[in-house]
Amino acid sequence: MFEPLEVEQEDKYKRFGKRSFVFVCLLLLLFFALAARLFALQILNSETYASISSRNQLRVVSQPAKRGDIYDRNMLKLAGSEICFEISISTAKMTTDEIKELAHNLAGFLKDPELNEEEIIKKINTRASNYQPVVITTMPAENNQHLVASLEENRDKLPGLLIIETPRRIYLEGSLASHILGQVGKITDTDADLVQNYNYLSTDLVGKAGVERTMERFTDTNGREIGLRGKRGLRLLEVDSQNRIVREISNQESVSGNSLVLTIDADIQRVMEESLAATVQRLQQERPKVQGGSAVLLDVKTGSVLAMASYPDYEPEDFINGIDSDLAAYYYDETLKPTFNRAISGAYPVGSTFKVSTALAALACGAIGRDTHILCDPENWDNDKAKCTGIHGMVDLSQALAVSCNTYAQDAGAAAGIDNMYEVFRQLGYGQLTGIELTGETRGLLANPDWKKLNFKGREGNWYPYDTYYMSIGQGYSYYTTLQMAQAMATIANHGVRMQPHVVDRIIDYEGETVYQWEPRVMDRINMSDENWDVLYDALQAVTQPGGTAYRTFGNYPVAVAAKTGTAQTGLVGDDKNEDYHGWFIAFAPADNPEVAFAGMVEYGFHGFSSGGIVCKDVFDAYFGFDGTQTVTNVNSSVVE
Repeated sequence: MFEPLEVEQEDKYKRFGKRSFVFVCLLLLLFFALAARLFALQILNSETYASISSRNQLRVVSQPAKRGDIYDRNMLKLAGSEICFEISISTAKMTTDEIKELAHNLAGFLKDPELNEEEIIKKINTRASNYQPVVITTMPAENNQHLVASLEENRDKLPGLLIIETPRRIYLEGSLASHILGQVGKITDTDADLVQNYNYLSTDLVGKAGVERTMERFTDTNGREIGLRGKRGLRLLEVDSQNRIVREISNQESVSGNSLVLTIDADIQRVMEESLAATVQRLQQERPKVQGGSAVLLDVKTGSVLAMASYPDYEPEDFINGIDSDLAAYYYDETLKPTFNRAISGAYPVGSTFKVSTALAALACGAIGRDTHILCDPENWDNDKAKCTGIHGMVDLSQALAVSCNTYAQDAGAAAGIDNMYEVFRQLGYGQLTGIELTGETRGLLANPDWKKLNFKGREGNWYPYDTYYMSIGQGYSYYTTLQMAQAMATIANHGVRMQPHVVDRIIDYEGETVYQWEPRVMDRINMSDENWDVLYDALQAVTQPGGTAYRTFGNYPVAVAAKTGTAQTGLVGDDKNEDYHGWFIAFAPADNPEVAFAGMVEYGFHGFSSGGIVCKDVFDAYFGFDGTQTVTNVNSSVVE
């Protein structure tokens, strides 16, 4: 009677067995699936995932290249590099708390009040990329080895620490030749093309002005890039999960940039700068408007710039990390403009110094000669002419330049005519870029009838006789740079052959081998008879002889000097036409066999002999090796220009 119960239990066992079988099958299926996946990961795709793992543990670190040095013509180093330690940290994948702890620890080692924990965190938060190392500070290697050693020993407390030896730009002579050298600075939006097209990093320093800028990526005629910029290196590092360096996998070393040898002589450059600064500061005592000036000394035969100064000057190193707030007032002063290169970027009316160019133009076209005499008398001063500074009577060219006679220059200019004058002035280089290897050069303005017609309306667009008269004496519409005036004087000294001014003599590699040599370049020629050249040279020497406007500057000088002084009305609105003049001085020497030509000016300096003339004498003393005691300097003379 128990048989039905036994049957029911047997059915239960059968159903359980079936379910167990299905479950075991599912387990086996899952096992084989997992095994297959594991096989695929570890065997079939092992190289792929090993590569991914490797990339996650690698850091590519850029190694900055040393910038090329800059030397003067005698191989005195003006700009170079010092080895520094760049302290960086990589915070990729770090949490906020980990970053805070890292900043706290690093600040404790650095012990720099300006780099406390908060400042370090601020630098990290303002980084350009989460995966780029953040530069915390850069310090000279000298005297900081102990600090670096301490950082290295405590890497466990400083995850992500990177210490890179990097070159830092230094200017060994301070502000000397600052307007020629220029400066380097951080890349900004204006340098975006460098990042996009030339593999610069946003953290790189780049030339901003002067030869630092123009020779940054100089390319020769063969397409070789042989400028100051070097080629960065790359280090491949393996790091652990805490960004600590495990090992260096590879190191592609950086390649230094090439170096420049300039044409300037540092000794003459220093004398020019000191004399210009002293002259400006002296004149400021009696004329408060005097703020700045400039001067240039050229090699007559080659166009080489032996010295070029602009005052006020500046310290190039001030710009490397951005202008300090304490210096901002000085550098951004719109009156001082210390970074403005007045020698090539400032264009001014040049006053009586331009009478030399007028005389050349009149001689070249035959309008005047040695025996040409012109009456300087009120009877000859019509309403279109500028009055003369004195009544000089009948004067020839030598007498006219010696006393700076307006009447002679105006009549000579009128006799030559504007077309003949304009052609000679153009050949002298006025109103044109010289092509010097510096930033910021202006072409100035050489006016003529076509220019006036384009810039004035109606009758005002006509060229009148008074336009020619005023142009002949360096006033009117035209204005020129100090470099253009030096270039014109050098061209006259070189018998009419105009050479291109330049400041780079050659480029050398890290072994000192020349990879580029600058060759003198003739820009133009002015044809004139030897007799008329002698007439002009005699007249220019008369300026430094008794009765001449530069006699008090170069009277009894051991070397014969040809010169011209200038007192130029500024032409600026609000200036006093009887008091506000720029002081100009141009010269070349020796007068009988010219080697160098000079041009100098002081803004609001009034007389040329007491402003630019003082600088010229100091520079000639330095060039010819005089100490000043061999010359008679304060020679009495009542003649002024």
